[in-house]
Amino acid sequence: MTFQPPRCPKSDCPSFVPGAPFPWRRCGFFSRNCDGRVVERFQCGTCGRRFSTQSFRLDYRLRKPALQYQVLIHFVSKVTMRQSARTLGTTRKTVEHRLRLLGGHLKLFHQARMAGKQLDGIFQLDEAETFETDRRLRPVTVPVLIEREWRFIVHAETAPLPARGKLSPRMLAKKLELEIIEGKRRSGSRAAVKKCFESLREHRLLERPLLIQTDKKATYPALLKEVSEKTDVLHERTDSRKKRDRRNPLFSINHTLAMLRDGLSRLVRRTWAHAKLRQRLATHLWIYIAWRNYIRGVSNKLRHTTPAMAMGVETERWSREALLRWSARFPELLRAQ
Repeated sequence: MTFQPPRCPKSDCPSFVPGAPFPWRRCGFFSRNCDGRVVERFQCGTCGRRFSTQSFRLDYRLRKPALQYQVLIHFVSKVTMRQSARTLGTTRKTVEHRLRLLGGHLKLFHQARMAGKQLDGIFQLDEAETFETDRRLRPVTVPVLIEREWRFIVHAETAPLPARGKLSPRMLAKKLELEIIEGKRRSGSRAAVKKCFESLREHRLLERPLLIQTDKKATYPALLKEVSEKTDVLHERTDSRKKRDRRNPLFSINHTLAMLRDGLSRLVRRTWAHAKLRQRLATHLWIYIAWRNYIRGVSNKLRHTTPAMAMGVETERWSREALLRWSARFPELLRAQ
């Protein structure tokens, strides 16, 4: 099918706004040196500037466009950035750039696919704990919200936690040095969990009561009351010390967090691949969320059915190529095929 630009890709053009009048005309073709693809050119009738089909793609201005498909699999397969660079014959700086590119894109992608969707089911939330740079001085919490049956990840956040207590004199001195530079480290758990609950509020099925299962952390009931506008929210709580087997009501979220630790190099316990910056961990999380929801099957028995398909968010499975073809800044171009 002949490509038709949906709007002007120049953000300062009046025709950049979706639905605005957008006159345009075709202006020939050019060949890309990096992959030999023939790309069509256009001209905007509003601002007069030229652009091409490539302006709407995720690999815009990338010299190695095929690299992102391999890097995507590495990011969800417990491969560190340095090892990925060695395997692919590139530099760590290039892999780091793709981390930022894919993470930002897939966060927007998930938001675009969830727009206007209503989710039905039983939802579970729990927090994984990791750290950035130092396990005792700079712990980090990772709240994750899922649908219980199909393991669809609705939302995830990262937030700092205060330094741990009972520090040695050496660690205490280091803590004081960090506080002089960065300020006192305060807990962001409450705000991060609230964002997860707010995301669920936007997509909940209003015709049915909302059932949420968590552990017995004291802040959760109050946060649910703040976020929920109605009283039809059922909150089931389970002791976190209960054995984490299949009979545990929170087995699905516990299993999801275990898969996160197995798939993301930054979350593997007792490793030197831990996150150095919390922001990069958050970026890495969105890559995993998109892969888990839209590409990977629910299980080995349901490998052709993704969690997004089971939840009714999508009608078909996304391929890596489709997921990374068009920039999520233009959601009207996002198609599974």
